[in-house]
Amino acid sequence: MRDLLFVVFFLVIMVISFRKPFIAVSMWLWSGIFVPVYWLFGFAESFRYNVIFAASAIISYLILKSKPNLRFDFLFFIVILFFLHTTITTNTTLILPEVSWIIWDYFSKAVLLFVFICLIIRKANHFNLLIWLIGLSIGFFALVEGLKFVKSGGFHQIHGPAGHLLADNNHLALAILMTIPLLVYLISATPERWLKIGLIGLVALCVLAVLGTKSRGGFVGLVIVGGYFWLKSNKKLVSTVGIIALVFIASSLLPGKWFERMDTLNDVESDGSFMTRVVSWKVHTLMAMERPILGGGFRATQFGHVWRSLLVDFDKLSFIPSAQPKQKGWAAHSIYFQVLGDHGFVGLFLYLLIICLAFLKLSSIEKYFGDSWQSTLAKMIKVSLMAYCVSGAAVSMAYFELFYALLAMIVCLSIIKKDSELENEKVRFTPPM
Repeated sequence: MRDLLFVVFFLVIMVISFRKPFIAVSMWLWSGIFVPVYWLFGFAESFRYNVIFAASAIISYLILKSKPNLRFDFLFFIVILFFLHTTITTNTTLILPEVSWIIWDYFSKAVLLFVFICLIIRKANHFNLLIWLIGLSIGFFALVEGLKFVKSGGFHQIHGPAGHLLADNNHLALAILMTIPLLVYLISATPERWLKIGLIGLVALCVLAVLGTKSRGGFVGLVIVGGYFWLKSNKKLVSTVGIIALVFIASSLLPGKWFERMDTLNDVESDGSFMTRVVSWKVHTLMAMERPILGGGFRATQFGHVWRSLLVDFDKLSFIPSAQPKQKGWAAHSIYFQVLGDHGFVGLFLYLLIICLAFLKLSSIEKYFGDSWQSTLAKMIKVSLMAYCVSGAAVSMAYFELFYALLAMIVCLSIIKKDSELENEKVRFTPPM
C-alpha cells in the first residue's frame, strides 16, 4: 500500500514538474538526500527516483519558453573549475580508476544539480520549496531519530539509514546542523501559525538529535550555531529561555557516557580517536606534499598500498603530536584534509576559495537587501555554512550535495542582486517624461 501511494504521488509530481522546473529541481535535491528507496519495500523500490527527477528538471528547463536570466558569477565559475580539476585528478588517480570514477560520478551529480539550481531558482517561492524539501528530508531523519531518542530516555544511538551517506552518526549530525538554520528561515517565511509551531518543534528535535548522535564535532558545531543565534537575536530573553529549556531537557535525557565522551574535548592529546585522526590528516598532507598539484585522486590515500607508501616519510611531520600510524588506510575525517589528499594543494586552494567567496557574497547580499526575505535567507545560509565549516573539520563530507545546493542558492541570490542593481541603474538614468 505504501508503495502504491508513493508511486501515485510520484506520478502527480512528475506531471506538475514538467511545467514547473523549480519543482523538478527541488524534488531532485529531495530524492538525492532522502533517497526514497530506503523507505519502500515493494515494486516501487526498483525505480531510480533521483535520476528521473534529474531528467525531469533538465527537460523541463530546456523546453521552458521564458528562461530566467543567467548572469556569469565568479562563484559559479570557481565551482566548475574545482569540478574540472577533480576530473583531471581522477584521470591520474593512484588507485584503480574504476573506484575513483565511482566517487567522481557521485560528485558530478552534485555539481550538475548545482548548475540547474543556478539556472532555475529565482523567486521567493522557488527558494522556499527547495528549503522545505531539505527540511522534509534531513528534518525527517532528525524527527524520527529524535523521537526515538526521547522515548528511549536518551539511550537510543542516533544514526541514519543503513547504507546511506548519512548512516554515520557524525555525518548525520553535520547534515542536521546545516538544516537547522534553514528551518529557522522557514519559520520567518511561513505565515501559518500551526506550521510555525511545528517548525519550532522540529528545530528542538533537531537539536536533541544532534546531541543524540554523540558526535563531538556535532556538539561543537551546535554550540557555535546556538551562540550565533543568541548573539544575533533581537529577543534575547526569549532565546535564553528556549536555550535553558533545551539544556534542561537534554541534560535529563543524556546518559553519563555522553558527558564522559564530550569531556575528552578538554584533553585531545589523551583522546585516542582524535589522535588517530591527526595521523590521517598527516598522511593526507604527505600525499599533497608528494603530488602538490594533483593529489592522489578520490579516496586514494585510504587504500592500503598508497597509505603504506606515504608512511615512509611520516617523520617529516613529527613536530605535530599524534599516535603511531597503523598499516591500514584511514579516511581523512576532515573536509579540508580530504580535499588536500584527493586533489592536492591546488584542489584545496579552489575549495577554500569557494568557501571564502560564499561568505563574502552572503555578506554583500545581506547588506544590500536590508530587511527583505533575501537578506534573511542569506543570514541563515551563512550560519548553515558556518556549521559545515566547523563540524566538517572532523568528517569526510567534502562532496556532500547539500553543500553544493547551498552554494547554488548563493549564486541565485547573487544573480537577483545583480538584476536589482541593473534595474536601479536603469531607473536612475532614465530621463523623466
